[in-house]
Amino acid sequence: MVWQLNLDQVEAQSGRILSKVTGLASTAGTSTQPFDTGNVLYSKLRPYLNKVVCPDSPGIATTELVPLRPDPKKLDRQYLTYYLRSPEFVTWISNEVAGAKMPRVTMKVFWDHQIPLPPLAEQKRIAAILDAADALRTQRREALAQLDALAQLDALLQSTFLTLFGDPVSNPMGWPVVTIGDLLSSTAYGTSTKAHEEESGFPCLRMNNITYAGGWDFTSMKYVDLKPKEISKNTVHRGQILFNRTNSKELVGKTAVYRRDEPMAFAGYLVRGITNGEADAEYISAFLNLPQGKAILLGMCKSIVGMANINAQEFKSISLPKPPLTLQHRFAAIVESIERQKAAQRAHLAELDALFAALQHRAFRGEL
Repeated sequence: MVWQLNLDQVEAQSGRILSKVTGLASTAGTSTQPFDTGNVLYSKLRPYLNKVVCPDSPGIATTELVPLRPDPKKLDRQYLTYYLRSPEFVTWISNEVAGAKMPRVTMKVFWDHQIPLPPLAEQKRIAAILDAADALRTQRREALAQLDALAQLDALLQSTFLTLFGDPVSNPMGWPVVTIGDLLSSTAYGTSTKAHEEESGFPCLRMNNITYAGGWDFTSMKYVDLKPKEISKNTVHRGQILFNRTNSKELVGKTAVYRRDEPMAFAGYLVRGITNGEADAEYISAFLNLPQGKAILLGMCKSIVGMANINAQEFKSISLPKPPLTLQHRFAAIVESIERQKAAQRAHLAELDALFAALQHRAFRGEL
């Protein structure tokens, strides 16, 4: 028995293997390649060029992973792994890829690339330093994941929501029932202006920037140029709601409160909601992110050619209990406290990532 590895099972940040799929080598097929503990597995597809891993046991790799075999007398494989994941090399090789549909590295270009090659003992010393720094990053990332499991608007905040307000479907506390539209002063669709990757204009929030649990993921951003008269309508500010009106059936209706000070643009697949003083935005968002809220959204969305849609008017028609505003503000304060903890953890992780990138840069310039 051997295990088969594909690209999805390799973590980009640290190159770790996320899981192992067991299967018979004889059934792996002709489009796979065997590897062992002497190999380094390199992804030749963009945008996965930083997925490089040192396997800890033999297996079979699918064709998007190329088994490299460094000469152990000349090149330490851990050193090679860190070099292939370094920002400088990834940037260089990204500019060399070919192909429109599935851009990939031409291996002739790869083999001809010159790598800095200090003596083997120095390679091992550099790899050991980067191992230690990477281990610290991994520990912090795992701590952050544990924090998120409590702090994102799921387990902890859902429990707090139910404690303060009761089940929103059965409404045991007898709060008045209103529609979301009763609690909003306005709704607006986002911009249809084509976004670009050049960092100019306004950062533009898209449906992928809202997580399923109602959080934010700013790792993949694009930008739009807005005319002065478009800015007010097509930007979101702190305390306003963004609702994902079009997505797959399972993801349509993702909702989050924007919590940053600087305004951002938002794309046409999103609806901005501004509260009218009758409700706190955090309460509305948390309601829609409860399992009960998700069930309501799933039941009302309309499928159109593989996508599902809930328009602004339908979003406004959703019914929900209306607890006292002071109680909603109390809930919002709890959300704010948890978000501060998460921000502090993420800032620390960003510092560690920056330190690790600086170490990589110095390591391959002979400055460690």
